Amino acid sequence: MHPAYEDEETAGLSVGDYAPDFKAKDQFGKTISLNESLKSGKVILTFYRGAWCRYCMAQFRNYQDSLSLINEKGGILIAITPEHEDGVQKTTSVSKATFSILHDEKLKIMLSYNVISKEKYNEFIKGYEETGVDNQHKYLPVPATYIINQDQKIVFKYFDTNYRVRVPINKLLENL
Repeated sequence: MHPAYEDEETAGLSVGDYAPDFKAKDQFGKTISLNESLKSGKVILTFYRGAWCRYCMAQFRNYQDSLSLINEKGGILIAITPEHEDGVQKTTSVSKATFSILHDEKLKIMLSYNVISKEKYNEFIKGYEETGVDNQHKYLPVPATYIINQDQKIVFKYFDTNYRVRVPINKLLENL
């Protein structure tokens, strides 16, 4: 958790909650906002730990393999990470992701969605010096995934504090 939130429970937002807007640049230099993205369809918003996380990269390869199915159902996929831009570029290279991946500067998006893991980055990654995670903010997200409908309400939530467990693609497709 962010130092100011060390004692709060990490539970994420809930189905029915209003999804906070955000704005950040993706790996292609395009400014992405939730509000603008929702004009084109439902948004699948997923939080990930980093390119160094093999579970994240497996999930991203699955996302990329299923992106046409997601798009056909009117979905727009956006990923959020505490990694710096160079880490985002590594993620893009490793996973071949063509969907938007956003660096969460100062963890503002993670905080607004209450997905900061109680597990600190430096406690999890001992000995890793060049992971691309913002060294000022040594916190990782719970790899949560939301589907947000066009009136900015959360209609699906997948939240598991076990970073090894990820939402199956078919669950996302069923809920789009």
